[in-house]
Amino acid sequence: MAEQRFFFGAHAAIVNRGRILILKRAPEMTYRPGAWDLPGGHLVLGESIEECLIREVAEETGLAIEIERMLGLNKAVAEPYIQALYVGRTSGASGSIRLRPHEHTDARWVRFAELTEAGELIPYLDAIIRRGWLDFLK
Repeated sequence: MAEQRFFFGAHAAIVNRGRILILKRAPEMTYRPGAWDLPGGHLVLGESIEECLIREVAEETGLAIEIERMLGLNKAVAEPYIQALYVGRTSGASGSIRLRPHEHTDARWVRFAELTEAGELIPYLDAIIRRGWLDFLK
């Protein structure tokens, strides 16, 4: 079997008052445009996974976060992508969310029941919900 290259990303279930932050992917995104996603992105050389997550959340939302704990690693069977998933909370004065319009067009703080009814979820988010990784929000 031939080896394959993988992308590695970090994503955060950012929780505030029993709600989780989800972002709607912009129509210009090549992968799953219009799907709801968690904040996060790809790791670059020279940074830790936690540094990646803090940087990506700040870039995508303008929010500063504190990482509380790791939920686990997710690997989709048919896709060359591995995600490290964490729980985080906003730190300090959280302020308003500032999206990058070429990446995300909407942001919502939702309760667990609203999350499962939000519409199309990016596949890894759907998978971790089915595995019970976000049951602490119920």
